[in-house]
Amino acid sequence: MPDPNRSRSLADRLRDRDPVLGLIVKMPNPALVEQARYLGFDLVVIDTEHGAGDDLLLEHHLRAAGSAGIDALVRVGSNSPLDILRALDAGAAGVIVPHVADAAGAGEAVASAHYPPRGRRGLAVSTRGGRYGDEPIDEYLARVAAQTVVVVQVEDEAGVRNAAEMVATPGVNGVWVGPGDLSASLGFPGQGDHPRVRAAVEQVVGEVVRSERTAAAVLVKSAHEIKEWHALGASVFLITSIDLFGRAARELVAAAGALDGARHDVKEAAQ
Repeated sequence: MPDPNRSRSLADRLRDRDPVLGLIVKMPNPALVEQARYLGFDLVVIDTEHGAGDDLLLEHHLRAAGSAGIDALVRVGSNSPLDILRALDAGAAGVIVPHVADAAGAGEAVASAHYPPRGRRGLAVSTRGGRYGDEPIDEYLARVAAQTVVVVQVEDEAGVRNAAEMVATPGVNGVWVGPGDLSASLGFPGQGDHPRVRAAVEQVVGEVVRSERTAAAVLVKSAHEIKEWHALGASVFLITSIDLFGRAARELVAAAGALDGARHDVKEAAQ
């Protein structure tokens, strides 16, 4: 049965706060980008901040997403106009911008992602994002103006304090709280479940929920966490492919180890 959400842009789904499940993929792994669609994910996040790969490899990953029919956001390395330009020119549906700490930073990200008069993105339709010039320029400009997604990441204590003004920044489609860097900023590195870290994440999610047009994104590790955060108002749930693989692998290794232990028990009982 066709998925009705496939006919709606990611920007619309974020605005309406539809539940969106995304897989974070570190390059190089274009096959996993395709597989994410077949597994039923709504979105892939291609991580260029912490993942290896160059611009050409990124384009291949986005091409894999396009062939499978799954939306792809690129987490860029910094709030840099050039990083954002290259991700969008390569055909990303939008960008995730790390370490945005205030409304000025959020505004810079939006300006880098949009063409004038809204922003200052350089215009080139010869790119994959521009469909190699095969789309009438007025249609192209209208499409990207309506569909380009900008998600800002709150990863610092200052970002928590300034969350309300960032959420209110025109052109911000989503806010993702990064628990790893945020825990370090708050003095509890790696302790995503620490009460102060958890409270900070909930504070930002609360600010997003009070807005009218922005989606809250959270990092999750289980179905239980998806339900928990959805009850608090989050609508975008992201999980890393490495975490999924690691958890499944540990379960298999433990099961195999238990079988080996049971074999020794049987041998000892038989003696």
